[in-house]
Amino acid sequence: MRRIDEEIIALSRAHGPEAITRRVYRLYQKVSIAGDLVALTAVGRAIDDAITLLSNPSDLYLLKAHAAFKLHKLADVHAALLAVSSVYDSDEGRLIRADLDFQHGRYQPAESGYVDVLGYERSWGALARLAHLRGKMGNAPGADCLYEEAEDQLTAKEMRAYAWLEVQRGFLDFAHGRREEARLHYRRADAAYPGYWLVEEHVAELLGAEGRYEEAAGMFERIASTVNRPDLEQAIGELYELAGQDRRAAYWKERALRGYLQSVQRGEVHYYHHLVDYYTDVAEDGAAAVKWAGEDLQLRVNFATQAALAWALYCDRRFSDAVQWIDRALACGVVDPLLDFRASEIYRAAGNEIEARNLREGALNLNPTVAGFHVHH
Repeated sequence: MRRIDEEIIALSRAHGPEAITRRVYRLYQKVSIAGDLVALTAVGRAIDDAITLLSNPSDLYLLKAHAAFKLHKLADVHAALLAVSSVYDSDEGRLIRADLDFQHGRYQPAESGYVDVLGYERSWGALARLAHLRGKMGNAPGADCLYEEAEDQLTAKEMRAYAWLEVQRGFLDFAHGRREEARLHYRRADAAYPGYWLVEEHVAELLGAEGRYEEAAGMFERIASTVNRPDLEQAIGELYELAGQDRRAAYWKERALRGYLQSVQRGEVHYYHHLVDYYTDVAEDGAAAVKWAGEDLQLRVNFATQAALAWALYCDRRFSDAVQWIDRALACGVVDPLLDFRASEIYRAAGNEIEARNLREGALNLNPTVAGFHVHH
């Protein structure tokens, strides 16, 4: 991070297209490493300013698309790709278009997009995207093989990418209740790229799932001290509540809600789904949860947003509506233990005991620890 800061300062004094482009890339790299979505909004403005200064800003339009994607501004992603035809038709542009398909619930076109690009080059980024999709669709062994192949494409200089891939492999295990396997991947990630907040965040989640609540909260607090992340503050509050420390829990929950709402007031949309989680699982305010689930659904319609609305409706005791939306989420073929577990609760509340029991058994078969602590990613 120090080297990046030094280069940004040096590039600020330089002129010319290459220096402008490189400086913006370094700004983006800095906020990506830090996981700072507030700062990413400012970087987005810097990208827009830089585009106006270049006669051929095609690379910056790709960067603009990536930044907008992280901020869940999917319309801006599509607009950035359309701005330059060479960007839209590039391999990276095609991958981002497939990412948009996935976010909008078009899973088969998304897979076809990834596979088509991989037919030209088996890049680690395309392999990881396909792995994520196939993992969501229930092929965990196939997903892990793709992640492993992605790692084989990396050079010795790409340790952050290697750590990121190991975290994905670890989380795949964690989501299926294989905690020791997850721990091994997280250790490999930490050894490859020490001090990476993403690794620490997932290790803390694992500790929380094991009932080591205060230890997990302490790790999250260290991460949260360096970056504005209300989602981490929510996790800290939930952990302290589980640890029986109600006063500390209340403090962190209030901070989280304040951070979410301040983000919304700034015109940002990337915490909509976290607000749904907050009002269902923390504040237990079903009506507010339904409101934010509806806002998120306006941005993207996929199994996650459908399931979030279903859970919000359940918390608002609108059980028949909740069944309709959870059915839509389940219909796409996604295999997710938490989705099935919550679907079982919705069906039970609606009076369908047989389907509720089947879904609960399926969820526990996929992950016996599905009801334990987890972070709202």
